[in-house]
Amino acid sequence: MISKAKIKSVKPVLGKLALQVVFVNRDHYDVGLREYIPQFPVCKPLESLSLFATAQVGEWGFDVTWGDDLELAAGTLHRLAVEQVGSVMLT
Repeated sequence: MISKAKIKSVKPVLGKLALQVVFVNRDHYDVGLREYIPQFPVCKPLESLSLFATAQVGEWGFDVTWGDDLELAAGTLHRLAVEQVGSVMLT
């Protein structure tokens, strides 16, 4: 079984502070981060559009990274994506 939370590709959408994420199971979402970034001090650097624009898929597809110091787990992004489209995530 292929994990739903493994990322194939990511593209930053600067105007929305969002990520276009394609998972390996071919699901794709725009994951909005605008409201989450200020809530978590570790994410505060992502308010810089120049840093936000450097998002890339981490090694093995289990996260999105911004350099060596900041990452968001694929599972977290998948959960946010599902919530933002109004679906329910089954465990």
